[in-house]
Amino acid sequence: MIKKYMFETSNDFMNIAIGTAVIVFTFFLCWALYYVVMMLKRANQATKEIADFISSLKEKLDKFENLLSTIEEKVKNTTSYIPLIMKGISELISYIGQKKEEKANKKKTKK
Repeated sequence: MIKKYMFETSNDFMNIAIGTAVIVFTFFLCWALYYVVMMLKRANQATKEIADFISSLKEKLDKFENLLSTIEEKVKNTTSYIPLIMKGISELISYIGQKKEEKANKKKTKK
């Protein structure tokens, strides 16, 4: 007996249509899933890059803060010497003024 592959009933046509629809739906579902996975991968990479940028920015800010605290400490140490330096400078100026007066007096007495 030879079988012919024809649609004998409307059920045969419906089964072929449902099978084709399932295959097409599966293809599009796999295609959409691939794109979702690729978007998640890119989002993960972007998140890692942002985290790396923030950590490097934090390191730079920490270094800048250390620099500022070092400068502040040096300025505080220097300001403790300023009154001593000012007193030394004023005494030096008065000493130089006295020497000039002595030279001027000596010139006046010689004439």
